[in-house]
Amino acid sequence: MIQMINHEKKDKKSAVGFSGFVKLSTILCLFVGVLDGLMVLPVYGDVVYLKDGGFIEGRVTRRGDSVEVRYGGGTMVVSSKDVDRVAKKLLPTEAFAVKLIQARGDAKKCVELAHWAHRKGLNEQYVEALRTAILADHDHKTARRMLREFKLYLNQLPENSMAGEKMVADMGEGFKLHRTAHYRICYNSDAMFAEVTGRRLEEVYQAFMKFFEDRHFAPAPLTDRLEVVLFDSPLRYEKYARHVEQTMAGSSGFYSPKTRRSYFYDNFSDENQNLEANRQQIAGYQQQLKADWEKVSSKTDPQISYIVTDSAGGRRTLNRQQMLDDLRTQQRKLDAEVARLQTFYTDQNVSVTVHEATHQLAYTCGIHSKYCVTPKWLVEGLALYFEAPTKGQWDGPGQLHEKRLKNLRESWATGSFPGLHRLLVDDNTIHVSGQAGRESYAVAWGLFYYLVYDHHEKLFDYIYEMSLKINEPGESYSPGKRVSDFEKYFGKIADIEQGFKTFIGP
Repeated sequence: MIQMINHEKKDKKSAVGFSGFVKLSTILCLFVGVLDGLMVLPVYGDVVYLKDGGFIEGRVTRRGDSVEVRYGGGTMVVSSKDVDRVAKKLLPTEAFAVKLIQARGDAKKCVELAHWAHRKGLNEQYVEALRTAILADHDHKTARRMLREFKLYLNQLPENSMAGEKMVADMGEGFKLHRTAHYRICYNSDAMFAEVTGRRLEEVYQAFMKFFEDRHFAPAPLTDRLEVVLFDSPLRYEKYARHVEQTMAGSSGFYSPKTRRSYFYDNFSDENQNLEANRQQIAGYQQQLKADWEKVSSKTDPQISYIVTDSAGGRRTLNRQQMLDDLRTQQRKLDAEVARLQTFYTDQNVSVTVHEATHQLAYTCGIHSKYCVTPKWLVEGLALYFEAPTKGQWDGPGQLHEKRLKNLRESWATGSFPGLHRLLVDDNTIHVSGQAGRESYAVAWGLFYYLVYDHHEKLFDYIYEMSLKINEPGESYSPGKRVSDFEKYFGKIADIEQGFKTFIGP
């Protein structure tokens, strides 16, 4: 049977320090050639040579009579008549990806690559090279020292007002900015929602770092605040989601590796149509109960009787006292329903915030690889392990997720459970919404929860190796390789599936 997990349990991996000192570039969040997705391969950039002798480096897109150049500080449009020629050239981040593939497995070469990244002002890549060095040699003193010094240097993040201005400009009219120690929040929702979300995000940040540091991981330190966008209504959120990530339009929130921002909305917004419909329905019931109470209580004749028809069409005859008792019972039920709805929408706000914050931290801090597609069951399983709300509160990662447990057991009872092999090899098994979404997310949560409990050290060894996995250019993460990587740490899939089902119980 399923049990509560002590999520402070630690593995025996040798300690990995988190460190290194690097001079910060002028605008930390706007690196040249920002990595645009989960799978990053070395794609060539361009150098646009102008007729006046100048040049611009970036990614070039030709648009009619002009040339658009995307570079670290934004986008520039140049008339074609001012362009002398366009030459191909690897951008620094793209050159780093090539060099990292060549250096992997050799700690000394990875440290040399870290120094190269330092000279180029590539702070994220600096950390990536040092963490890859530690994967090759867990006791590499130089890499560990450099990471430790880097973490100490970045104890207080820079203000970076330019990034804040850009974020507000990106989102448009009506959006404001709220900053916390580690987050930049752009919102058009109620200011109180932004403040509450900011505090919750900081709670998740601290819990996330402690969770992985307790397991002797080395999460890459932030070089700038993480960015989050809050919408005032589901409609505005969905409209924007279709623009950024088409598949996320039906979700309650998402993290986009393309923009490196998290997006969600306030479930308690007056413009949440589902919430407003529930409020109106409850208000109607309350008015009816009040009117019935006043009508019955005003009549003092004990001989008066009342005929009550229930929702199923059944009829009852009640005297005055029985009718008053019945109205009191209905009021208690209505009060309980109001409390249930409030908890439901609060839990929605809590779980979505924690879930997307976990995705954002995992990709930003190197728990998930930028150079290889991380299996979706693992990506979602980690976020679901963190998200579980408790009556409108969040008590940290590893709480028993009653909602997901119920969905998982129902999936097994109906025979719709996809099987672990399919879950591991086919990311399309994990759906975003609907009944299939509820079931697949429940399986991802359950598998991760089980592995934390029964294969704790092996799970975090597996996560660590996956976090630094690199694919060769053009190489996909094949089903066969996914299975062999999984079975390397956990043994045969059939045995894990049997243990998983026994652990969860009927």
